Amino acid sequence: MVVDLGLPQDQAQMPRCQQILTRLKDEHGALKKELDHVQDMTSQMVSRLGSEDSKRLLQDIRKQMEMFMKQLDAHEHWEEEEVLPLLADYANQGMEPTFLTSTWVLEEDHKQAERFVRSFLEYADSCKGADSLKLKKAISLLSVACSVLSEHLAAEEEMFFPVANQMLSEIKR
Repeated sequence: MVVDLGLPQDQAQMPRCQQILTRLKDEHGALKKELDHVQDMTSQMVSRLGSEDSKRLLQDIRKQMEMFMKQLDAHEHWEEEEVLPLLADYANQGMEPTFLTSTWVLEEDHKQAERFVRSFLEYADSCKGADSLKLKKAISLLSVACSVLSEHLAAEEEMFFPVANQMLSEIKR
């Protein structure tokens, strides 16, 4: 499953900041949906553990996680270029004095998530023709990576969405 993280056509007429904030919410929804898909594939793999099918599923999941990380990296780059400056300017008008400090914490969370995903990807590479024990370890690494990624997205939403919602409500006035 590959999710297009671009701006929907019907939003082309919205004011620029509204487009950015709408895209932020849409992309987070798409990224969470992609993580759910990976977790569903992992459940299928667990139910087939020990079979040749489970080894194939592991490699399919590995490819999905590589694609997910490319999407997440593109999303993070876009957030740094478009979203953070917009929200920081607004937050610095008195709404949230620790906004920039919080963005640093989120950046560190992102780095941690990347490390967990890289660990899974490297381990999955070593599991070609592997036994059930190695496959279980790969599943464990993936589970931790997905958990950290989910927490990272949730933390971003807790920080960004209230500021974004306040901005949108002021735009609509």
